[in-house]
Amino acid sequence: MIALDLESFLQDLGCEIIGPVANVEDVVRQFETNSPDGALLDINLRGQQVFAVLPRLIEHGLPVIITSGYDDITLIPQDFRALPRIAKPFNQAALRQLCINVFAKR
Repeated sequence: MIALDLESFLQDLGCEIIGPVANVEDVVRQFETNSPDGALLDINLRGQQVFAVLPRLIEHGLPVIITSGYDDITLIPQDFRALPRIAKPFNQAALRQLCINVFAKR
């Protein structure tokens, strides 16, 4: 239900959605297959953390916003703490502004 609400919200912002993606392997597959303009990634996808694939996405210049149900910076490895992030549940105004700031450049 949350993913559907988020998808609808992002579509209203003008985003084309290629997910939701349920596991880390599919993040890479979707990136390689669809060449997205950006990614909004939860740090935990069905028990797997996305940190192993983030370097690959970032190397290719993909803008990434990371999300988590925990607003605790210490849960994010040091190398990724500068990435834009937002805690769940999302404040829609804050998410809107963050998406515009990060993705509108593409």
